[in-house]
Amino acid sequence: MRGTRQRGQYSQMLDRNNNTVQHARDSRQERIPGADGHHLDYADHAAERARGQRPVKKKGSWLGVAMMAVLVVVAMLGVGAGIAYWYFLSENSVAPGEVRTLTLEQGTSVAGIADQLEQADLIDRAVKFRIQVRLAEADDQLLAGTYRLAPGMTYEELIATLIEGPPPLDVVTVTIPEGRSIDRMAEILAEAMNFSAEEFTLIAQSAAPEFAGDFPMLIGAFDDTLEGYLFPDTYEFLADATPREVITVMLNRFVDVWDDLGAPTGPAADMTASEIVVIASLVEMESSLENERPLVSSVIYNRLDIGRKLQFCSTVQYTIIGEERQRLRLTYEQTQVPSPYNTYLIEGLPPGPISNPGRQALDGALHPADTSYIYFVLTGQDGSQTFASNTAEFEEARQLSREVFGQ
Repeated sequence: MRGTRQRGQYSQMLDRNNNTVQHARDSRQERIPGADGHHLDYADHAAERARGQRPVKKKGSWLGVAMMAVLVVVAMLGVGAGIAYWYFLSENSVAPGEVRTLTLEQGTSVAGIADQLEQADLIDRAVKFRIQVRLAEADDQLLAGTYRLAPGMTYEELIATLIEGPPPLDVVTVTIPEGRSIDRMAEILAEAMNFSAEEFTLIAQSAAPEFAGDFPMLIGAFDDTLEGYLFPDTYEFLADATPREVITVMLNRFVDVWDDLGAPTGPAADMTASEIVVIASLVEMESSLENERPLVSSVIYNRLDIGRKLQFCSTVQYTIIGEERQRLRLTYEQTQVPSPYNTYLIEGLPPGPISNPGRQALDGALHPADTSYIYFVLTGQDGSQTFASNTAEFEEARQLSREVFGQ
């Protein structure tokens, strides 16, 4: 019985222990209210607490970030404003230089005026000039006309000058006859202009590389001279124009005439532009009548084609200094003086032009007549010549010339 009672007590103890364990388990699995209003068990509650944890943020950190952002924006705006001021509103950075003539045509817009000023190297940026004009409220106040402007003028000075308008011009009219060489042209200009013949000659005989950027036909010009390209015409120059300004006007006139005459034809089509200018300078000096210039030109091309020396007196006279240049006939001794221009001695064309040809001579060189002539002889008091295709005709023409001129 005792043993039975003891086992019963032991069973009761086990039952009490089991009940205690079960109660503990039930306590852990008790459902707990969740954050969304639902009930969670204990494990879910722990997970919910883990998910719900957030770092506590300080209000001061947000304020610091905002202030830093503002400072960055202000700095960027300051840098941008500085760049904009330098690009658009800073003063003209063009260095002082020689006064230049600028003509503004009636109706030219502010943008057009700005472009002309920039192309003339009077301002550093066209857009800056336009902005300065807008700020000055002077869009409709700039006047057309011819101005004398100096590099290095401020934008304010330029705008004030263009608002005031061009000054009265002291204009000089100068006529340069066809066929004049640079030294003779210089003498004519010096009589009318405010520079000496020596100043003009020094530049005109050496400045081809300087002008070649704007006038490509001068690239490779013989001895760097502008001979042949200073177009003879009647010009109106400002009385205080510089030699370079005069030269620029004459070169522009040459280009205009050359373009107007059209493409070369016949044998001229196989020549370079510089060779055609040399031929035109010969035509200018070897003929005086307009209708004969294509004929003289044909003689040049025909003699070149058959390999005959040109034997032109004008190429010898070009190298003679003084009054002897004007002799109607040269001596034999003069024709034997060595020179790269002496076509009595050299083959082919002279290395460069011997005069500055006019429109008719250029036209004759570009469009020679189609003939078989290889000779021409002066036979008329009016400057007319007789053309020949062979030696017999040539001798007849020479006899006629002797009868007319008594030589």
